[in-house]
Amino acid sequence: MRWFAVVMVAVLCASVPVVHLLWHGVLGNEQPVLVTNAQKPLAPATTDRVLSGKWMLDKERNLLELSPVVWSLRGHWNELRYRCGIPHSEHVLFGKDEWLFGISSVRPNLRRFERTKEKRLAAFAKVRDEVRAAGSELLVAVVPDKARVYADYAFDGGIIPERKIDNYATIMAELESLGIAHVDLAASMAAARTAIKSDQPQDQLYYARDTHWRPAGALAGATAIAVAVEQQFATRLSPRVPMRLTGPSNLRAVGDLTSLLGMLAVVRPDPVRGRRPMAMSLLTDELAEVRQYFGAEVVTNGGAVGMYGKDAAAEIYLAGTSFSKENGMIAVAIALGRPLRDNSVRGSNGLASIKKTLEQLRSGQKPKLVIWELVERGLFEPVWADPKL
Repeated sequence: MRWFAVVMVAVLCASVPVVHLLWHGVLGNEQPVLVTNAQKPLAPATTDRVLSGKWMLDKERNLLELSPVVWSLRGHWNELRYRCGIPHSEHVLFGKDEWLFGISSVRPNLRRFERTKEKRLAAFAKVRDEVRAAGSELLVAVVPDKARVYADYAFDGGIIPERKIDNYATIMAELESLGIAHVDLAASMAAARTAIKSDQPQDQLYYARDTHWRPAGALAGATAIAVAVEQQFATRLSPRVPMRLTGPSNLRAVGDLTSLLGMLAVVRPDPVRGRRPMAMSLLTDELAEVRQYFGAEVVTNGGAVGMYGKDAAAEIYLAGTSFSKENGMIAVAIALGRPLRDNSVRGSNGLASIKKTLEQLRSGQKPKLVIWELVERGLFEPVWADPKL
């Protein structure tokens, strides 16, 4: 009897941290942690931090986020809420017909946008001046938010709210005031949306559960860019060459907005190897979408030559975001009929790619045209308060 009591006390003591783990790690944090405390380095274990308990608290949070038990149970909890019709996310808006929209594209931070205006315009001017100093031309293309193009899926009555409706026009006006050539992709995408005659997913311009455009959207944007290039810069460029699409290769993948719902983890943090795949729940798999990726070839008399977007001798450099990675670069090359160098970097603010391009110009490379692809929502990010170029 005495041993039984000892065992029960031991079990009870051992269960306390487990209950704490489940309560605070699963039920107490419904949001997926794609960028978690575990992926951030711990602050040094100074005497003050150790004695105050702050270092141990940070360490506990790190271990918590690395726990596969926490990730699995939290994922199942979020899935249960979704299946019961009570999904919750600080980062995702649930639209019509199970379409998902990023909160930042639906409710942009207008105060931040105004606060960063001076620095943002200064960054635009700096890019303009450096590109011109290198003897090149600059064309800026701003991809509109999915919520703008599919307002009828994102907003009640399909009416874009006042806090968002004029934002894109404001960005175009800023570029105009600086004398920077630009493309109004919002108008082009709206026209392409109107022309769609099918309800099939592959004919839509954007993915239902991802922030990015589908190949049809990339083609619509690239066509508008190509028209602007032909109208403004064609005399500076070499003649068009025959090019053709290759592929597509199909990939069934979970969209970034689905990932933000925090159902059974699509990825989990790993401080050594970074993110790594994890088993998906049945619902997460159901919400996956087929993504198509194309390639491009330059057609020559001797056959076809692969166009990989890395040629430093290309006349056109593309400094883009993840939208350029999502078939945008290929679509622009095909629409232009000219190979280009792809300097695109995944991310939504467009600063990393243009910084990379400016470094190439400073090293003596001399493209005839630089196309800077930006994303509407990316211009509202905090990084524009101090864009280091």
